[in-house]
Amino acid sequence: MSLKKLLFICAAFSSALFLNACSNSNYQLTSAGQHVQFIDTKPAASCQFLGKAEGRRNTLFSGLKTHSELIRDAATDLMNKAASMGGNVIYNAQDASLQYVSDIAPTDAVMTGEVFSCK
Repeated sequence: MSLKKLLFICAAFSSALFLNACSNSNYQLTSAGQHVQFIDTKPAASCQFLGKAEGRRNTLFSGLKTHSELIRDAATDLMNKAASMGGNVIYNAQDASLQYVSDIAPTDAVMTGEVFSCK
């Protein structure tokens, strides 16, 4: 591969990373996701358990975000997924990321939780 091709590929890849890092459109709350809330106490018996869900923020195109910023994006993804399941409450939410590796080699930010529908 010639040096010119290699430089072109590097420039294109860098541009794609930069543009994708600036875009947070994938991590915005949907209108349904805005009605989902996190709770710390076990939901009432009248609430229906819908299942477990996982929100994820890929670090590959995230730019220079901290783990806290990445986990907020993962929480937004989790809220949107809970809403798409018909839920409005997330209980027992946890950061399931491999944080011990994230200082050396960034890993995906992952948040899990139990989704309930409470009326």
